[in-house]
Amino acid sequence: MQKIIWSICLAFIVLSTTVPLSAQDAASIQNLQNINVDELSDAQVEKLIERMESSGYSQQQLETMAKARGMSASQLAKLRQRIAEVKAGGGSGDGAVDSQSRSRGEEDQRDQEDLFAGFMPVDSIESGELKIFGMDFFNNRQLTFEPSLSVATPKNYRVGPGDEIIIDVWGASEQTYRLEVSPEGSIIVPSVGPIYLNGLEIERAESRIKSKLKSIYSTLGENTFAQVSLGQIRTISVNVVGEVRMPGTYSMSSFGTAFNALYLAGGPSESGSLREIQVFRGGKKLKVLDAYDFLINGEGENIMLQDQDVLLVKPYLVRVAMKGEVKRPAYYEVKPSETLGDVLNYAGGPTAKAYTKSVSLRRNLENRKTVATVKSSEFNEFTLKAGDEITIGEIKDRFDGRVQIEGAVNHPGEFELKEGMMLSDLIELADGFSPDVFIKRAVIIRQNEDYTLSTVAFAPEKVISGEFDLALQSEDVVKVQSIFDLREEFTVAIEGEVQSPDNFPYAEGMTVEDLIYLADGFKETAAKSFVEVARRIVSPRDDNRFTAELFNFPISSDLTLDEADANFVLEPFDLVVIRKSPYYQEQEVVEVEGEVLYPGKYVLNTKTERISDLIIRAGGFTEDAFPAGGTLIRETEYFDEGSAALVKKLRIQALGKGDSTTAAGSFAINREESIAIELDEIMAKPKSQADVILKAGDVISVPKELQTVRVRGEVYFSSNLIYSNSLGLKGYVSQAGGATSNAKLSKAYIVYPNGSAERTKRFLWFRNYPNVEPGSEIIVPAKPERRKMTPQEVIGIASGIGTLAIIINNLTR
Repeated sequence: MQKIIWSICLAFIVLSTTVPLSAQDAASIQNLQNINVDELSDAQVEKLIERMESSGYSQQQLETMAKARGMSASQLAKLRQRIAEVKAGGGSGDGAVDSQSRSRGEEDQRDQEDLFAGFMPVDSIESGELKIFGMDFFNNRQLTFEPSLSVATPKNYRVGPGDEIIIDVWGASEQTYRLEVSPEGSIIVPSVGPIYLNGLEIERAESRIKSKLKSIYSTLGENTFAQVSLGQIRTISVNVVGEVRMPGTYSMSSFGTAFNALYLAGGPSESGSLREIQVFRGGKKLKVLDAYDFLINGEGENIMLQDQDVLLVKPYLVRVAMKGEVKRPAYYEVKPSETLGDVLNYAGGPTAKAYTKSVSLRRNLENRKTVATVKSSEFNEFTLKAGDEITIGEIKDRFDGRVQIEGAVNHPGEFELKEGMMLSDLIELADGFSPDVFIKRAVIIRQNEDYTLSTVAFAPEKVISGEFDLALQSEDVVKVQSIFDLREEFTVAIEGEVQSPDNFPYAEGMTVEDLIYLADGFKETAAKSFVEVARRIVSPRDDNRFTAELFNFPISSDLTLDEADANFVLEPFDLVVIRKSPYYQEQEVVEVEGEVLYPGKYVLNTKTERISDLIIRAGGFTEDAFPAGGTLIRETEYFDEGSAALVKKLRIQALGKGDSTTAAGSFAINREESIAIELDEIMAKPKSQADVILKAGDVISVPKELQTVRVRGEVYFSSNLIYSNSLGLKGYVSQAGGATSNAKLSKAYIVYPNGSAERTKRFLWFRNYPNVEPGSEIIVPAKPERRKMTPQEVIGIASGIGTLAIIINNLTR
């Protein structure tokens, strides 16, 4: 069944293309003749809907193509019903609607539109960078040319086979007839007989029906009345041929028009004409349609089609390009009698920036191109030729009758240059100079006739006093500077022990007290009795070695100066420095953890406090302490992943904690290192060289008595072993399964609990293995990897040895 689904999908997607089908594709399409829709599950129908939606075609196109390739009408009807049921969420899908009006056909049509809306791919027909005008209109799935079925029946509608005629009789007698026009073109009214209606307009058909009804309703027209209307309308077949995207035969509503059919066929192809759409009926040309009348002006005739009508789209004859500053740049199709003015109108006219005094266009000759220039007065007489490229240029970005004023005025901007306008008039329009104007000089930048620039200088103070004025010219730019624009920005700075050290804008009369206040006052670390001010040196001095002028004076904590220094005023770019108090000292904290009587954090009492002093303050060791395994952990600026991991592991082992996250959570590995210490020696000889002076952040860790030895590396079974003073390094390696064949036992080493390490030493043929202590870790490294020599290297060495032997032999002769 999955193969059937793929057959339907492949047929719907492939059949409308012009690409030749492979044998496999053709076989899949042929299978459409044998499909039984009743065998399809709902899941398979959903899959089919998904495939169809991704293919991009309308229901009308899909059904027409499937029918043309062998799918029976009954199976197609069942498939349509199954799709409607699945889309409706499992409804009955019987298609029953109100039988009293034409709304049944309308709802069916709407269901089909909803189901297949957007199926057809919208390919943008382009040639170069421009689109061909009007082509995408027939490919736009957001639009539809489907006729409205809810309007009154057109008076010129001609009745044909398949139409449903509704006859309502009321008054003295009441009756409703719903009758379908037979293939022979007649309806049969009970007790009246057949009434031939084929080809009659709806008004004439109504008149004939009423005249026949008088045979059974004698008072018709007196106290009995009748009305004739259309119910379900018939489906007609029309042929769309020529230069269209998908030529073929299409089924459509009998209300359908020429544009409906053209829309179903995907619109004209890239070579098709929108100006020459011919409609044939009964083998004779009935009408020639011009889509431009409809697309551009909303006018033109869109005739209603009849069964077996033929729509022929001719190839285009003349197409020109309209580029540049028009509202709809595109390729336009031109009739022989149309002019450049007509095409400009089709393009929506020029934009506001368009240059329309004249237009230059490129034109193809026999084997070359030429340029034609058309004046605006000739637009409506100049006829175009195939391949013409019209470009509407853009006006230059230049101004006429404009003056500008910038800078220190109250309302800078651009203004209209009026006849006889003076500089003082422009300054008045700008609401005068601002208070910060530099009154000694300003300039006018003037554009000369050859577009070069020149300047005219003036003093704003003389314009204010009326001593100077000047007639302005178009494009003059008056630049007035502020006094702040002509000097470096004045700032003062404060650094050191204040809450918010920063640069601050300089204010005239600012004092040191003011600046400290702006910096949010002193820190606790500030030496409030001492202030230094550094000033730039700007004037020549006898001694050029000095780079700054320094001022030192006392200041109290309440930001007041003594009377002698109260008048000291800062100057631009002064730097005020508040020094740190030499007596300020923050507490330095160290920690003792593990087997001491009072573990915890301690504040260093002196700058020379040592490990022994801290152990004594902590109450000394407990009975379970193992001083030989004690370590000093100190913060460092260096970091090595290997050593950090080792510190972490040793600390966890020393504290006897199995949870690494708990033991390591209180310190940062990347900021600490382990320092090997001998606590026994330190406590035996206080103040000795081994008794290290402590630093802030130090941690002394004293473990419990350790009873295990860990063996890892190139052994068969890495493990923790019970310590025995009778075993040496090789004994522990043997208990761990022995060394592997890749082990380098001569390079084995031991890491002791306090963080120190000792390697295996060698004297002549004797090896001296380090002593094993409780809590130690024996590490057996691997042999270094040796690279085997390649055959080329072996040959090279052999050749070298042979050459050397020959040389030696020759020398010894």
